[in-house]
Amino acid sequence: MGLYNIIDKYLLLPVGDMLYGSSVHTRLKEFRAFDHFDREQISVLQNQKLQRLVQHCYINVPYYKALFDRLNIKPEDIQTKEDLSILPVLTKQIIRDNFNDLLASNINPKNAIKCSTGGSTGTPLQFCKDRSEWSGQKAATLRAWEWYGLHLGDKIFSLGGNSIVKKKKRFSYKNIYDTMIMRNFKHSSADVSDEGMSQHYESLMQLKPKAIRGYGSSLYIFARYIERFNLPVCPITVVLTTGEVLVPEYRRKLEQVFQAPVFDEYGAGDGGILSHECKEKKGLHIEESLCLIEITDKNGSFLPDGYIGYVTTTDLENYVFPFLRYQVGDMAYIDPSPCPCGRKTIRLGEVLGRAGRLIYNKQGVPISPTMLPIMLYPDLNYHKLENQELYNKIDRFQIRQDKLGDIQILLKMKDKINEDYSKYDFIRSNYVKHFIGSEVTLLFVDSIPTLPSGKEDYCVSEYFAF
Repeated sequence: MGLYNIIDKYLLLPVGDMLYGSSVHTRLKEFRAFDHFDREQISVLQNQKLQRLVQHCYINVPYYKALFDRLNIKPEDIQTKEDLSILPVLTKQIIRDNFNDLLASNINPKNAIKCSTGGSTGTPLQFCKDRSEWSGQKAATLRAWEWYGLHLGDKIFSLGGNSIVKKKKRFSYKNIYDTMIMRNFKHSSADVSDEGMSQHYESLMQLKPKAIRGYGSSLYIFARYIERFNLPVCPITVVLTTGEVLVPEYRRKLEQVFQAPVFDEYGAGDGGILSHECKEKKGLHIEESLCLIEITDKNGSFLPDGYIGYVTTTDLENYVFPFLRYQVGDMAYIDPSPCPCGRKTIRLGEVLGRAGRLIYNKQGVPISPTMLPIMLYPDLNYHKLENQELYNKIDRFQIRQDKLGDIQILLKMKDKINEDYSKYDFIRSNYVKHFIGSEVTLLFVDSIPTLPSGKEDYCVSEYFAF
């Protein structure tokens, strides 16, 4: 570690915590210790936090007091994660309808941070976050970055939308915290034109960061721009992706262009979820001291490990605006196998994305988003050079599924004039094999717009199989 890292760790971060009323410095030590917990220690900690939270909800949160009384439930009835099944799930609509009643009556407003979701998949959700929880999320993330050799004070170039690049006044405390303490220099991915990418490239080369962080699709567009113009890139230690499903093609391209390993993160500010890949890249380790994760069906019934279902979370640290059994809207499954890294926290084997944005076959089975680009290669083989050459002629793609379950594959080619489209008939055949009973159409289009956030909306579905 360099001089700035030492100053940041022992001076800037503690002073920042004192001024902001946070506790990132002390909680970072807590998360480093948590890395060595066994399953029994993790369960004991979670149960203690859950019991305190439930008591608080019953005494201080009108929505939960009314819910418990209506169901004839006492706080003492919920001692463990399994006991949560007696509660119904909390949905986004319930939160919107009961916002004021979900605010705790005994919390100092100064400790409440007003938040909202990014809104790229619908109407943003308004909620509040406990300042202590904010500290925990920051500390847990810093600890995970240490797994990859990234330390507090190392410069980070971020490229993303509102969820990671929020507009702030230049001299606001938050902006100073980001740039001086976190050393996180943020850039909006809203403009993905060549002009916008050129500006981002200039910023990257001037900054010379140790890490690049952002939406996988935004960084993928950036990497393709760098590759297309054969631009040199400063040495990068690690690429950190967040905010959406990371498809294998994005990971491969980012590692190829930036010559650095890619590590993925999955989180949800609404619900307190945070999880990170370790160096083994065998799923996402859930920060279990921050939240309790269940995988359930739509009605909240618990599903066994390995089964795909709805991510349902209990935020163990948000006392300002508690989330008990909150359905985030994403689908995933728990990988029950031990991780070779030795950590005992449970892992999400894969996050498939928003339930309303998944592609299903007519047998009701969701197809992982990570499979969609692979089906753009002949024989699903992306190792052959000739297959890679065909794929690389595609500028962008989008898969659409209508209410009947029929599929449209939209391709925007890099060279639409000289391309022989018949070479791509295999794509329709690949999709027909996986979507039995669906009508599959292959279309070549002039443009595929990105979302306002800069993400590539490569999967759009109106079909609900269940």
